[in-house]
Order: sequence, then structure tokens, then C-alpha cells
Amino acid sequence: MINQVLLGLLVLFGSGLLFWIWELLDPLKVVEYRSRFPREFGAAMISAVYSIILAYFFVALVQLIISPSLMDFMGWTGLLSLPLWVRLLIAYFLKDFSFYVTHWIKHKNNILWLTHNWHHSIDQLWWLAAQRESLTDVLLFKVGFLSFPLLGIPPEIMVFVGIHYIIHDNWIHLNVKWQPWMKFIEWFYVTPRVHSIHHVETGSVTKNLGALFTVFDRIFGTYVDPDTVTLEQIQFASGDNALVTPRKIIGV
Repeated sequence: MINQVLLGLLVLFGSGLLFWIWELLDPLKVVEYRSRFPREFGAAMISAVYSIILAYFFVALVQLIISPSLMDFMGWTGLLSLPLWVRLLIAYFLKDFSFYVTHWIKHKNNILWLTHNWHHSIDQLWWLAAQRESLTDVLLFKVGFLSFPLLGIPPEIMVFVGIHYIIHDNWIHLNVKWQPWMKFIEWFYVTPRVHSIHHVETGSVTKNLGALFTVFDRIFGTYVDPDTVTLEQIQFASGDNALVTPRKIIGV
């Protein structure tokens, strides 16, 4: 477990360094990195600590829920006989659908909002800002990964799935200028400009809720096309940066 967390930190900061170069070369907004880095780095270290705890929790959860009888049922459905790449794609879509639903509920329910409001205290997006995630927020996020073992995705593939999600989290929080080519990707995949709209403080927090794919936002009418938003409208939540409390970190 420790090795997996260390690998995650290596991917986080390795990809982040490359993204940082992009931000410096082509920034959307001016960011005072010197003042922001210590705070977000601290959030990343806190996240690393409870990632270890949640890794053990997830293993126990898989053993509890993914029982032999359940896998026998999955085999009976014929899903486990599908090619690996098809099962992987289905698992990704199931994971993103579960994220979409729980994300929507977090923004609608006052209790579950407590798990997520630390993340929305971000007043300026940049690659490391994504690390402001509470323990309970990450816990709810990880539950969605049950779709992968349920569809028989092997552990060695899950390593790459985890790497993908870490890089993607950095990617969607990037502080880079919006590029025309992003529009083509946005037919199915979330880009920095799509996700930035979700963080806008004026009524868009229940829009663009998907983590990886834009399909569920399009189906349920919560998609906002970045081309309909002007740069001047992109003002992020004012946030509550005065004090980071244990309650914010835990998300209660």
C-alpha cells in the first residue's frame, strides 16, 4: 500500500511539473504560486496520509462486497466473457456515472456538501489546487471504483487506471488558456475549460459535474458549453481560506 501511495505522489508531482510548465508558458490567469504552493502542497500531504488509510479500507470493501457468489452472477450475465478492453470501458463509464450522481447530491444535500466544500474553497484553479479534498470526499470517490473488480479488471491494470485518474485530476484543474482544439475533445471528455465552469461562483456549481466524460452532463441537461461563457465570467468561488480546520479536512 505504501508503495502505491509513493507511486501516486510521483505521478502527481511528475505530471504536475509538466503541467506547471504549460501553465507558466500559457496561463489563463495570473497565479501567485509562491504564496499558494505551501498551502496546496500541505493538502497533498494530508491526502497522501489518508490515501494509505483508504487503500486498506477499499481492499476490505472489495473483499466484503465482491463475493464469489456475486462474481458467479456476473459470469452468468456474460459480462465477464467480454474482451478486457470492453469491460474496462464499461467500468470507466459506471465509475463516472456513480461520480456524477454523488457529485450532484453533494451540491444538493447540506450534509453531503460538508464532504465537498473544502474542494470548492479553491479561489484559483491550477494543477495542484485539486488536492483540496476531504477524507469523506475521497472515500465517496473511491467507492465508485468497485465497478472495476466487479467486471474482473486485474490489479495490474488498476495501477494504470489509478495513474490515469491522478493525471486527469491535475489536467482538469489546469490554469491554461482555452484552446480551440479542446472543443473536439469535449464531445466526450472533460477538459480544463469544461471543469473550470463547474468552479465558477455564480450558479454553475451544479453544471459540468462529470469527472472524466461529458456524456452524463449532456444526457441530464447539466452541460454548459465553454464557448457560451466569456473569460470575464470566469470568477472562481471566493472560498474560505482563512482557516483549515480538522472538520474541513475530514469533511463533516
